[in-house]
Amino acid sequence: MQLGQAALLRLQGITSWFGMVNVPMTDPQLYLFGGTSPWITPSVNWTAVDDCVRGGSSQSFLALVPNSTHVCFSGTLDTKTLGGAGFASQTTTGDKVWDLSAYDGIQVEIIKGLEKIYTLIVKDEVPQSKRDDGRENSSVNWEYDFKIIDSSIGSGETVKVWAPWSEFKATYRGREKKDAEPLKKAEIRRFSLMMRSFFEKQEGYFELVLSSISAARKEIVGASTKSQELP
Repeated sequence: MQLGQAALLRLQGITSWFGMVNVPMTDPQLYLFGGTSPWITPSVNWTAVDDCVRGGSSQSFLALVPNSTHVCFSGTLDTKTLGGAGFASQTTTGDKVWDLSAYDGIQVEIIKGLEKIYTLIVKDEVPQSKRDDGRENSSVNWEYDFKIIDSSIGSGETVKVWAPWSEFKATYRGREKKDAEPLKKAEIRRFSLMMRSFFEKQEGYFELVLSSISAARKEIVGASTKSQELP
């Protein structure tokens, strides 16, 4: 039985006269923030979640860099108030859910940064109930730490940090959670950037200028991509 022309036109992805159908593939890279996607939209914004919620004094900011599509994640990490502990972070808000199940990990493209250890966090769960002060209740974080070396960025080049899903670590309230359920990559609900003390290993001013955060398949991760080694 032969299909008519109209029926054939309804089959997307036909690549030859043999009638072979090629199911459209997902793009190997999906910009989430930056690149072809804005950092801030009506449905997704960023807000500070700093250690002041525990009585600390750290502060973080995320602001668009003038005359560019980049953002600057910056602030001050205080370790004195909480006796060596401390953190400062920016996290997304809103009800948006990202289906990233077709990708192998997250790629962060960085313009420049101070030599610190930074943390990228994703969440697949946001509790519906909130605390009395309006803050979200705690849930499992999936974290990837990376170190930026000042000398690794220069001459107009960028550093692309590759964070494969397999290297994200589940934590709950700052402690590793080895019995966590697998990350639901089809239901990513939060992204965060964090600076923390690692118990007085780092403190003071920090700054990271980012070009983009994207989901990617490993086939596009080339030699220019660096997964920064931690000390």
